[in-house]
Amino acid sequence: MTQEELLQIIQQTAEKQVTYLNLSGKGLTKLPPEIGQLTNLTRLYLTGNQLSELPAEIGQLSNLTELHLGDNQLSELPAEIGQLSNLTKLSLYDNQLRALPPEIWELFNLIELNIRGNKLSALPWEIEQLFISINLKEKPQRFWRNARNALSLGGNHLTSPPPEILNQGIDAILAYLREQLRTQQPQWISKLIVVGEGGVGKTSLLKVLRGNPFNPQESTTHGIDIRTLELPHPSKPDVTMQLNAWDFGGQQIYHATHQFFLTNRSLFLLAWNARYGYEQGKLYYWLDTLSSLAPNSPILLIATQIDEHHPSIPLAELQGKYPKIVGQCEISNKTGQGIDNLRQCIANTAAQLPLMGELWPKTWLDAANDIRSLSDKYITPQQLETRMSAAGVSQDSIPILAQYLHELGEILYFQNNPALNEIVILQPEWVTKHISRVLTSETVKQRHGILTRTEMNHLWPDLDPFMHEHFLHLLERFDLSYPIRNEAESVPEDVCLIVECLPLDPPNYQEQWDGILTTRKCQEMSIKWHLNIIPAGIPTWFIARSHRFSTGIHWRNGALLADRTPPKHLALVQAFPQQNYLQLTVRGATPQNFFNLLRDGIELTLHRFQGLPMKCTIPCSVVGCQQGSQEFDEQRLQNRYENNRLTLECEECWQELSVVKLLFGLDINQQNVPVSIGSQDSLNLLQAQMLQLQSSFNSRHQETQAAISEWQAQLQRQFTTFFHIEQEKIESHCPSVFALRPSDTDNWQKMLFGENFELQLYCEAPGEWHPALDGGLYKIEVSAYWVKIMAPHIQRLASILKYAQPIVGAGLAMYNMENYDKLLKQDMQFMQSLASELTELQNTDALNWWQKTAGVSSRQFKPKQLKGSALRQVRPLLDEKDPHQHWGGLQKVLTPEGHYLWLCEHHARQYQR
Repeated sequence: MTQEELLQIIQQTAEKQVTYLNLSGKGLTKLPPEIGQLTNLTRLYLTGNQLSELPAEIGQLSNLTELHLGDNQLSELPAEIGQLSNLTKLSLYDNQLRALPPEIWELFNLIELNIRGNKLSALPWEIEQLFISINLKEKPQRFWRNARNALSLGGNHLTSPPPEILNQGIDAILAYLREQLRTQQPQWISKLIVVGEGGVGKTSLLKVLRGNPFNPQESTTHGIDIRTLELPHPSKPDVTMQLNAWDFGGQQIYHATHQFFLTNRSLFLLAWNARYGYEQGKLYYWLDTLSSLAPNSPILLIATQIDEHHPSIPLAELQGKYPKIVGQCEISNKTGQGIDNLRQCIANTAAQLPLMGELWPKTWLDAANDIRSLSDKYITPQQLETRMSAAGVSQDSIPILAQYLHELGEILYFQNNPALNEIVILQPEWVTKHISRVLTSETVKQRHGILTRTEMNHLWPDLDPFMHEHFLHLLERFDLSYPIRNEAESVPEDVCLIVECLPLDPPNYQEQWDGILTTRKCQEMSIKWHLNIIPAGIPTWFIARSHRFSTGIHWRNGALLADRTPPKHLALVQAFPQQNYLQLTVRGATPQNFFNLLRDGIELTLHRFQGLPMKCTIPCSVVGCQQGSQEFDEQRLQNRYENNRLTLECEECWQELSVVKLLFGLDINQQNVPVSIGSQDSLNLLQAQMLQLQSSFNSRHQETQAAISEWQAQLQRQFTTFFHIEQEKIESHCPSVFALRPSDTDNWQKMLFGENFELQLYCEAPGEWHPALDGGLYKIEVSAYWVKIMAPHIQRLASILKYAQPIVGAGLAMYNMENYDKLLKQDMQFMQSLASELTELQNTDALNWWQKTAGVSSRQFKPKQLKGSALRQVRPLLDEKDPHQHWGGLQKVLTPEGHYLWLCEHHARQYQR
């Protein structure tokens, strides 16, 4: 749009005294001062343009209640924006803002501020004052129950509040800023982590740094040892920095345990023995590990024992590959050579750490220092709360500060884990020492990883009996073990399998693995993850998390898994450390559901290593083709798919392959394939597969029913996964699956708007969606605006709910299965009718009335697009109808594969260890 055309629109809008103006996606690079003439405007949309600045005249739009400026190039806002006193919604997402003008905090009518995806580095305390202002008490109660929806700020470069607070969500951010309103004080404490192979002198290094004498008979560190190192600040004479120095045992068996404590925002000392060389010190292994776990942390290389051999290392080459290496120091623990220089290098680097000098609310710092002073190994949550309250921490802030200290590694307190939240561990190294006894137990190794109660009593004689249970749950929480039943013993005993103690050699699994190939219509799906390193804990962590699929066949680098007993699908997971790749292969009649479920679990495990580079390849899918000789880069396959190039040839077997089959394992007609890939489009692909199955086979055929069940489970899981990912962005978690029921079943089309409906929540168990068993039924009035906002979600729900099967396991104990089946069918039929009605509204005159009532243009009505506004509608409605959040007895469950599901008590039980 040219400036002349824009000026003409502004003039016409002013003459007609229009209150709504949508200039989104017009290619605007500049907004003229004449925009200030539109004083009647209440809503102005400028989303998706190229605006780099706003004129000061924007402040003249005194009646404006909504201003949408997302997806532009704004680097600053004019101070005059503070004059928009009636503004309730301000959207600034995906711009280039580095700061917000102080005047923005004068917008006391604001109830929604979206500043996601900018370049903000800090949030001022005024933002808390704005959202907790006394003026907000005049807002509807619904806003107060959902204040967390008011602020969206992800995707910035925020360092204040610190990331450990940001990750806890809006409530924690506001609590942190509220505490800062009182007083704040710098904390000169940070974390120093010493790593390297066993026997290179890490423990001696820390001792001589603290001024202790060198001990040539220094004992080996088992697990982790934590000591304090104090150093003067290099530029602040009155400041002494305190480094909590973590000494990590270097033996390979400990590495999987260490991953949980190798946190970002720390200084790493990587020690290697000059006498034996950097190759034997496995510098590349350690640098790859540190880069994957803590990619933003500085690394200082330490060459030890230089009194015995001059260090030789390609430092420039290493720094080129690993830019976080800040340098190398050469020392002798024995003679003290180079120690003073090392102290200075550590001080200079530590002073630049983001944690060093970080401003804490004074009450929080007082509470943290009080807890640090305790000599106890653990306390109760009640004792922790009492001490924090005594330090002046508000009641609302106590769980937030506790989580902050947990994230920093100062305490271990899993507040949301019922098996672990009765104990607060004050000395994490105490835990690792006891875990190390298990990992190094010869008895456990000889039993191929089996830990019995008898052996546990032998390894932990110094622990109280109730702490035995706590430590067992910690082993499970760290994915180091899982409970099994030991039927091999003459007297059966509950035992654990310690996955890090599994044998390296695999058992004989080939016969069972190949046997499934003989089953009818067996298919295979496979994928490889190519890494620069196989980190410790891969794939043993995944094996522990996926223990509900265990066949009892597992070893250190692999496992054979089954989806059920007897198995319909088998999966083989293997890590190849020498070749640095991980492979998942699933076999069976319809392997896609089990394959994608396991893939999610593996990728969740890999994502613990935030800096780990990886590439995925997919082997040829033709049975008989030598897998591995022909692999296809997954990203290239996706590019072909997006460009509608849906076939390619395998150079090994010369067969023409389907890109959709390689990517998704789907055999669907090309005309049904969406033209772009994404979360919504993969749902469309699955639905196309379902329709093809239903139309091609007799629905009563047993094999067809089994296939439909598998696709149904995958389709339903993917729907809830996508929905909850979007919910995560606005922190508005709540059930997403429901059915609407009209109060007037005969005339609801005539009275769609303003009609009373019932909303029934559903359990989200993949493949087994069903109405909540304990209520979850609410009467609602469907307004035109609500339907307009919720239409995309209702239509998508209806398209998937129609695949729900009126079959529920006996464990649900429905009081009347016949009535239940009838109810489910009625829900399915009505939701499809409602979805059809919403679709027809787009092409009929009814939409004109709807547009006037809801204030929405036909361009905005996109039924296949799930908008953030729809996500915001569900939670307030449920809170209003069910303020105690009972929600039909549904429980929010995080599955081992990283999926959030709202489940009934029966379906939640399968995820409870």
